Amino acid sequence: MSWSMGPLAVQIPWYWRWALRIQQRFRSTTEQYVATIAAIAALLLLSAALVVGGRWAKERVTGDVVRTAQWAIVTAATFAFTGFLIGVWELTAEVQAAFEFIAIGPADLIRVLVTVIVFAGAYTATLLTRRAIAYGTAHEVVSKHQQEIAHHVVQLVLFVPAIAFVVTLWGIPVQSLFLGAGALGVVIGFAARKTLSGALSGFVILFARPFEVGDWIAVADREGIVTEVTLYNTQIRTFNEEHVLIPNDEVTGSEVVNFTRTDSLRLTTDVGIDYDADVATAARVATEAMEECDAVNDTPAPDVIRSGFADSAVVLRLRYWIQPPTIQRKWNAQNAVIEAVKAAFEREAIRIPFPQRELSTRPGTAVSPGNGELGGDGEAASGGEAADRSSAADGGEP
Repeated sequence: MSWSMGPLAVQIPWYWRWALRIQQRFRSTTEQYVATIAAIAALLLLSAALVVGGRWAKERVTGDVVRTAQWAIVTAATFAFTGFLIGVWELTAEVQAAFEFIAIGPADLIRVLVTVIVFAGAYTATLLTRRAIAYGTAHEVVSKHQQEIAHHVVQLVLFVPAIAFVVTLWGIPVQSLFLGAGALGVVIGFAARKTLSGALSGFVILFARPFEVGDWIAVADREGIVTEVTLYNTQIRTFNEEHVLIPNDEVTGSEVVNFTRTDSLRLTTDVGIDYDADVATAARVATEAMEECDAVNDTPAPDVIRSGFADSAVVLRLRYWIQPPTIQRKWNAQNAVIEAVKAAFEREAIRIPFPQRELSTRPGTAVSPGNGELGGDGEAASGGEAADRSSAADGGEP
């Protein structure tokens, strides 16, 4: 469809006038195909020029500025390319008909502008308050944990009234809104119950404060330092330098051990001594060795508990304390205690036994050392009961 450029031109918007000029320029089908191919080639050349120019520009300005400029130019060129093709192929009437259902008046434009201003103002206010809270955190007025709580509370306080104002501005019936929100809430509740559960768990963690950013915790078979707590997950840095995101519903549903909450932490190390050794002497030697370790606290004093009987040794449990609890102090204390106790046992000739096994036979079923056959009267061919005691600790003397 083509329109004449007579007196009606003054009644047609400027963009349609440009489309009509393009229509009058390309009349034949051949000209339309040539114009389309030329437009596509021009768009591709522009894209290539933006890529090459972007590499050059990134050496002089920041990458974000370059990418923003590239996308702005590509967007504008795409709009121009689309408008050009609409004019070439005489699609102005079809496009105009497609947009007839959008009837935007001056009042609607004002409402859109006010809506944008309201949400932009609420977002700006949250940014300002977040910066203010971060300033307080930097000066140790509030903690990182309290910063997250305050930020989310401010978001609710600012955006809920903003949404209510916009609903009233557009004249949306509140009854219909609540009815639709109820039905939508049921659908979203079933579809996103894990996400909602994580968000609720996040609020529980933020307000209950079982741990804070910087605490050393163990949760869900993971152990590390808390680096961030959000509404949906808790991030920890393990001691292998892994950054792990644990969903908050898993955190609230699991046992959480916070090693940082106490001023001191008790560590235990088990050691076995030979059954022939004097247990009291071994316990005294181990206690004195732990007391000489600089990495171990003097108060409470280290002690030794008789833990139990193992297959090859009497087990002593060494108990000692570190303060304050950190993973580096834990490792240092464990290394120091193990080295000191082992050296002290070697000086006092207290053996830490290897695994041992004792082999014996029942009367009447002894095996001949020669060929393994039983004697005629139930005794071994060697003439009596055989017992073999083997020990990896003492070389396996019979």
